[in-house]
Amino acid sequence: MAKNIMFYFSGTGNSLKVAKDIAEAIEDCELISMGKSYKLSDTYQRIGFVYPIYAGGMPGVVERFIKALDLSVNKDSFIFAVCTSGSGQAGGLTNISKILEGKGGKLSYGAPIRCFSNYVGLYAMGDNVDSKAKAQSEATKLVVKDIQGFAIKPPIKKISMSILHGPFIKWLSKRDKAFNVSEACNSCATCSKVCPVENIKMEQGKPVFQHHCEQCMACIQWCPKKAINVKNKTQNRGRYHHPEVKLTDMINKK
Repeated sequence: MAKNIMFYFSGTGNSLKVAKDIAEAIEDCELISMGKSYKLSDTYQRIGFVYPIYAGGMPGVVERFIKALDLSVNKDSFIFAVCTSGSGQAGGLTNISKILEGKGGKLSYGAPIRCFSNYVGLYAMGDNVDSKAKAQSEATKLVVKDIQGFAIKPPIKKISMSILHGPFIKWLSKRDKAFNVSEACNSCATCSKVCPVENIKMEQGKPVFQHHCEQCMACIQWCPKKAINVKNKTQNRGRYHHPEVKLTDMINKK
């Protein structure tokens, strides 16, 4: 049994890269995707959660995962959370702290890490990928030191998440109705393979969306032909994934 376990959710690889860097540093750590439910039956020194910020809070799949996770035999574990964002942490750590308290546990450590902003459905991709990746790496090193040393650093509570987060999460699941697939699709099924919540099925060689989307943009960002788009908004926008994360990393870790 690993001494540590870390759960992550990632669409473009930012959160996966953070999770991998932490796992390598603390050693003897198992990495598990939060795309599916998980039964936590063993005891661990550290239990971690790494996920992106959505509209000031955590993604719906992450919230559901943590609420369903049985922590009864791990209430004395060092529990930490790291949220990634292109703009700021908002209430992403407040969210998980409240959930854990409701389950009789506590968040010992929480930290935000700034990453490359990549919600392609709303804006074009920037050109500062390398500098953002370097800054993310440096920020992760500081977080790693804290986690290695079991630093106690509960997050500062934020309330801004309540303004946009709830309505946004409710709106998301069927937002894939705005997605379209162009003739450039070569039936490679990359979109289906990389989707962390299995929202895409291949039918007659084309992706069909199942309307329980988390808007992680993995299908759009990783498509090698730029064949998946949001209405007519993203056809001319660039694509992004973390430069040190490969497609095989996303698929294999999933």
